[in-house]
Amino acid sequence: MRNFVFILLLTAACLAFLITGHLYWERKIEATVQAARAKVETSAKQETETSQTEVILARAKQLPAAAQAAIKRAVEEHRPVHLVIAGSESTPENGGWPERLKQALDDAYGKGVFHITVHEYDGLTTADADRQRIAADWAKDKPDLVLLEPFLLNDNGVVTIDDTLAHIKSIIDELKSAAPNAVVILQPPNPIYNATYYPRQVEQLEAFAKENGYPYLNHWHAWPDDQSEELNRYVDPQTDLPTEEGAALWADALAKRFIAQ
Repeated sequence: MRNFVFILLLTAACLAFLITGHLYWERKIEATVQAARAKVETSAKQETETSQTEVILARAKQLPAAAQAAIKRAVEEHRPVHLVIAGSESTPENGGWPERLKQALDDAYGKGVFHITVHEYDGLTTADADRQRIAADWAKDKPDLVLLEPFLLNDNGVVTIDDTLAHIKSIIDELKSAAPNAVVILQPPNPIYNATYYPRQVEQLEAFAKENGYPYLNHWHAWPDDQSEELNRYVDPQTDLPTEEGAALWADALAKRFIAQ
Protein backbone atom coordinates (compact mmCIF):
# COMPACT_ATOMS: atom_id res chain seq x y z
CA MET A 1 0.00 0.00 0.00
CA ARG A 2 2.82 2.38 0.86
CA ASN A 3 4.45 1.70 -2.47
CA PHE A 4 1.20 2.46 -4.23
CA VAL A 5 0.79 5.79 -2.40
CA PHE A 6 4.42 6.64 -3.07
CA ILE A 7 4.03 5.88 -6.76
CA LEU A 8 0.79 7.91 -6.85
CA LEU A 9 2.46 10.90 -5.21
CA LEU A 10 5.46 10.60 -7.49
CA THR A 11 3.22 10.46 -10.52
CA ALA A 12 1.29 13.53 -9.32
CA ALA A 13 4.54 15.39 -8.70
CA CYS A 14 5.80 14.52 -12.17
CA LEU A 15 2.53 15.64 -13.71
CA ALA A 16 2.65 18.90 -11.76
CA PHE A 17 6.25 19.44 -12.83
CA LEU A 18 5.38 18.76 -16.45
CA ILE A 19 2.34 21.02 -16.36
CA THR A 20 4.27 23.82 -14.62
CA GLY A 21 7.12 23.46 -17.08
CA HIS A 22 4.73 23.48 -20.01
CA LEU A 23 2.97 26.60 -18.75
CA TYR A 24 6.33 28.28 -18.12
CA TRP A 25 7.58 27.61 -21.64
CA GLU A 26 4.22 28.50 -23.10
CA ARG A 27 4.34 31.90 -21.37
CA LYS A 28 7.98 32.35 -22.37
CA ILE A 29 7.20 31.53 -26.01
CA GLU A 30 4.17 33.86 -25.96
CA ALA A 31 6.31 36.67 -24.50
CA THR A 32 8.95 36.05 -27.18
CA VAL A 33 6.31 36.09 -29.90
CA GLN A 34 4.79 39.30 -28.52
CA ALA A 35 8.20 40.95 -28.30
CA ALA A 36 9.00 39.91 -31.87
CA ARG A 37 5.61 41.14 -33.06
CA ALA A 38 6.09 44.50 -31.30
CA LYS A 39 9.55 44.82 -32.84
CA VAL A 40 8.16 44.12 -36.30
CA GLU A 41 5.31 46.60 -35.78
CA THR A 42 7.72 49.25 -34.47
CA SER A 43 10.04 48.65 -37.40
CA ALA A 44 7.13 48.84 -39.85
CA LYS A 45 5.91 52.05 -38.22
CA GLN A 46 9.39 53.56 -38.40
CA GLU A 47 9.70 52.52 -42.05
CA THR A 48 6.29 54.08 -42.78
CA GLU A 49 7.25 57.32 -41.01
CA THR A 50 10.59 57.39 -42.82
CA SER A 51 8.81 56.82 -46.11
CA GLN A 52 6.29 59.58 -45.39
CA THR A 53 9.10 61.96 -44.39
CA GLU A 54 10.97 61.19 -47.59
CA VAL A 55 7.85 61.81 -49.67
CA ILE A 56 7.19 65.16 -47.98
CA LEU A 57 10.80 66.32 -48.36
CA ALA A 58 10.85 65.20 -51.99
CA ARG A 59 7.73 67.29 -52.60
CA ALA A 60 9.42 70.34 -51.02
CA LYS A 61 12.74 70.09 -52.86
CA GLN A 62 12.09 73.12 -55.12
CA LEU A 63 11.67 75.45 -52.16
CA PRO A 64 14.62 77.48 -50.82
CA ALA A 65 16.97 75.45 -48.61
CA ALA A 66 15.96 77.29 -45.43
CA ALA A 67 12.29 76.50 -46.08
CA GLN A 68 13.10 72.84 -46.71
CA ALA A 69 14.97 72.69 -43.41
CA ALA A 70 12.00 74.20 -41.55
CA ILE A 71 9.63 71.66 -43.10
CA LYS A 72 12.01 68.81 -42.24
CA ARG A 73 12.19 69.95 -38.61
CA ALA A 74 8.40 70.03 -38.29
CA VAL A 75 7.99 66.59 -39.88
CA GLU A 76 10.65 65.05 -37.62
CA GLU A 77 8.86 66.55 -34.61
CA HIS A 78 5.63 64.84 -35.78
CA ARG A 79 3.62 68.04 -36.09
CA PRO A 80 2.12 70.14 -38.89
CA VAL A 81 4.22 72.68 -40.76
CA HIS A 82 2.92 76.05 -39.58
CA LEU A 83 2.70 78.33 -42.61
CA VAL A 84 1.65 81.94 -42.11
CA ILE A 85 0.60 83.87 -45.22
CA ALA A 86 0.54 87.63 -44.71
CA GLY A 87 -0.04 90.60 -46.96
CA SER A 88 -2.29 93.28 -48.30
CA GLU A 89 -5.74 93.05 -49.84
CA SER A 90 -4.01 91.31 -52.77
CA THR A 91 -3.62 88.40 -50.32
CA PRO A 92 -7.20 87.94 -49.07
CA GLU A 93 -8.02 85.65 -46.19
CA ASN A 94 -11.09 84.36 -48.04
CA GLY A 95 -11.69 83.67 -51.70
CA GLY A 96 -8.25 84.43 -53.10
CA TRP A 97 -5.01 82.72 -54.02
CA PRO A 98 -4.16 81.63 -50.42
CA GLU A 99 -7.24 79.36 -50.35
CA ARG A 100 -6.25 77.87 -53.71
CA LEU A 101 -2.69 77.32 -52.55
CA LYS A 102 -3.91 75.63 -49.36
CA GLN A 103 -6.03 73.24 -51.41
CA ALA A 104 -3.08 72.44 -53.66
CA LEU A 105 -0.85 71.73 -50.64
CA ASP A 106 -3.50 69.50 -49.05
CA ASP A 107 -3.88 67.57 -52.30
CA ALA A 108 -0.13 67.11 -52.78
CA TYR A 109 1.12 66.55 -49.23
CA GLY A 110 -1.98 65.22 -47.52
CA LYS A 111 -4.49 67.09 -45.40
CA GLY A 112 -2.96 68.34 -42.17
CA VAL A 113 0.70 68.35 -43.21
CA PHE A 114 0.48 72.14 -43.52
CA HIS A 115 -1.41 74.25 -41.00
CA ILE A 116 -2.04 77.57 -42.77
CA THR A 117 -3.06 80.87 -41.23
CA VAL A 118 -3.75 83.92 -43.39
CA HIS A 119 -3.36 87.50 -42.15
CA GLU A 120 -4.83 90.09 -44.52
CA TYR A 121 -4.24 93.82 -43.88
CA ASP A 122 -6.48 95.92 -46.07
CA GLY A 123 -5.03 99.27 -47.13
CA LEU A 124 -1.84 99.13 -45.09
CA THR A 125 1.48 100.47 -46.34
CA THR A 126 4.75 99.03 -45.05
CA ALA A 127 5.07 102.12 -42.85
CA ASP A 128 1.64 101.38 -41.31
CA ALA A 129 2.51 97.70 -40.89
CA ASP A 130 5.80 98.51 -39.20
CA ARG A 131 4.24 101.07 -36.88
CA GLN A 132 1.40 98.70 -35.93
CA ARG A 133 3.92 95.93 -35.25
CA ILE A 134 1.86 93.37 -37.15
CA ALA A 135 4.61 90.75 -36.94
CA ALA A 136 3.41 90.11 -33.39
CA ASP A 137 0.23 88.65 -34.97
CA TRP A 138 2.30 86.10 -36.86
CA ALA A 139 4.55 85.17 -33.94
CA LYS A 140 1.48 84.01 -31.99
CA ASP A 141 0.98 81.33 -34.66
CA LYS A 142 4.45 79.87 -33.92
CA PRO A 143 5.28 79.80 -37.63
CA ASP A 144 7.82 77.60 -39.36
CA LEU A 145 7.34 79.57 -42.57
CA VAL A 146 6.02 83.07 -43.23
CA LEU A 147 5.11 83.85 -46.84
CA LEU A 148 5.05 87.64 -46.90
CA GLU A 149 3.63 89.88 -49.64
CA PRO A 150 4.93 93.16 -48.25
CA PHE A 151 2.44 95.91 -49.22
CA LEU A 152 4.62 97.12 -52.10
CA LEU A 153 1.64 97.98 -54.29
CA ASN A 154 0.10 100.06 -51.50
CA ASP A 155 3.43 101.82 -51.06
CA ASN A 156 3.58 102.75 -54.75
CA GLY A 157 3.54 106.56 -54.96
CA VAL A 158 3.16 106.87 -51.18
CA VAL A 159 6.34 105.46 -49.58
CA THR A 160 9.76 105.62 -51.21
CA ILE A 161 11.32 102.28 -52.07
CA ASP A 162 14.23 102.91 -49.70
CA ASP A 163 11.79 103.46 -46.84
CA THR A 164 9.74 100.45 -47.96
CA LEU A 165 12.76 98.16 -47.75
CA ALA A 166 13.76 99.59 -44.37
CA HIS A 167 10.25 98.93 -43.03
CA ILE A 168 10.28 95.38 -44.41
CA LYS A 169 13.55 94.69 -42.64
CA SER A 170 12.16 96.14 -39.40
CA ILE A 171 9.04 93.95 -39.67
CA ILE A 172 11.11 90.82 -40.27
CA ASP A 173 13.49 91.67 -37.42
CA GLU A 174 10.51 92.04 -35.08
CA LEU A 175 9.22 88.63 -36.11
CA LYS A 176 12.61 86.98 -35.71
CA SER A 177 13.02 88.38 -32.22
CA ALA A 178 9.80 86.62 -31.19
CA ALA A 179 10.05 83.54 -33.45
CA PRO A 180 13.75 83.03 -34.23
CA ASN A 181 13.22 79.76 -36.12
CA ALA A 182 10.65 81.21 -38.51
CA VAL A 183 11.77 81.35 -42.15
CA VAL A 184 10.45 84.42 -43.97
CA ILE A 185 9.85 84.02 -47.70
CA LEU A 186 9.28 87.25 -49.58
CA GLN A 187 7.17 87.56 -52.71
CA PRO A 188 5.93 90.56 -54.69
CA PRO A 189 2.28 91.57 -54.95
CA ASN A 190 0.57 91.06 -58.30
CA PRO A 191 1.69 93.09 -61.33
CA ILE A 192 -0.50 95.90 -62.68
CA TYR A 193 -1.05 97.04 -66.24
CA ASN A 194 1.16 99.69 -67.80
CA ALA A 195 2.99 100.71 -64.63
CA THR A 196 6.21 102.70 -64.81
CA TYR A 197 7.91 102.80 -61.42
CA TYR A 198 6.23 99.84 -59.75
CA PRO A 199 8.10 97.14 -61.74
CA ARG A 200 11.40 98.78 -60.79
CA GLN A 201 10.37 98.69 -57.13
CA VAL A 202 9.65 94.97 -57.46
CA GLU A 203 13.12 94.46 -58.96
CA GLN A 204 14.59 96.33 -55.98
CA LEU A 205 12.59 94.12 -53.60
CA GLU A 206 14.12 91.02 -55.17
CA ALA A 207 17.62 92.54 -54.97
CA PHE A 208 16.98 93.44 -51.31
CA ALA A 209 15.92 89.86 -50.56
CA LYS A 210 19.04 88.47 -52.19
CA GLU A 211 21.31 90.95 -50.41
CA ASN A 212 19.83 90.13 -47.00
CA GLY A 213 19.57 86.38 -47.50
CA TYR A 214 15.76 86.22 -47.50
CA PRO A 215 14.23 83.48 -49.67
CA TYR A 216 12.28 85.05 -52.54
CA LEU A 217 9.56 83.57 -54.73
CA ASN A 218 9.07 85.59 -57.90
CA HIS A 219 5.76 84.65 -59.52
CA TRP A 220 5.71 87.49 -62.07
CA HIS A 221 7.02 85.25 -64.85
CA ALA A 222 3.66 83.42 -64.74
CA TRP A 223 1.59 86.55 -65.47
CA PRO A 224 1.08 88.19 -68.87
CA ASP A 225 3.50 91.01 -69.61
CA ASP A 226 2.61 94.07 -67.54
CA GLN A 227 2.61 96.22 -70.70
CA SER A 228 0.04 93.93 -72.35
CA GLU A 229 -3.70 94.54 -72.06
CA GLU A 230 -4.08 90.78 -71.57
CA LEU A 231 -3.03 91.40 -67.97
CA ASN A 232 -6.41 93.08 -67.39
CA ARG A 233 -8.03 89.61 -67.52
CA TYR A 234 -6.02 88.67 -64.45
CA VAL A 235 -5.86 91.98 -62.57
CA ASP A 236 -8.87 94.27 -62.30
CA PRO A 237 -7.73 97.65 -63.71
CA GLN A 238 -10.20 99.46 -61.44
CA THR A 239 -8.90 97.99 -58.18
CA ASP A 240 -5.46 96.63 -59.16
CA LEU A 241 -6.46 93.39 -57.39
CA PRO A 242 -6.35 89.90 -58.88
CA THR A 243 -9.47 88.63 -60.61
CA GLU A 244 -10.57 85.04 -60.09
CA GLU A 245 -8.33 84.04 -62.99
CA GLY A 246 -5.48 86.04 -61.48
CA ALA A 247 -5.89 84.34 -58.10
CA ALA A 248 -5.77 80.94 -59.80
CA LEU A 249 -2.66 81.92 -61.77
CA TRP A 250 -0.88 83.26 -58.66
CA ALA A 251 -1.70 80.17 -56.60
CA ASP A 252 -0.57 77.87 -59.41
CA ALA A 253 2.75 79.70 -59.75
CA LEU A 254 3.46 79.30 -56.03
CA ALA A 255 2.25 75.69 -55.99
CA LYS A 256 4.87 74.84 -58.62
CA ARG A 257 7.55 75.94 -56.14
CA PHE A 258 5.97 74.33 -53.11
CA ILE A 259 5.19 71.05 -54.87
CA ALA A 260 7.88 69.28 -56.89
CA GLN A 261 6.51 66.74 -59.36
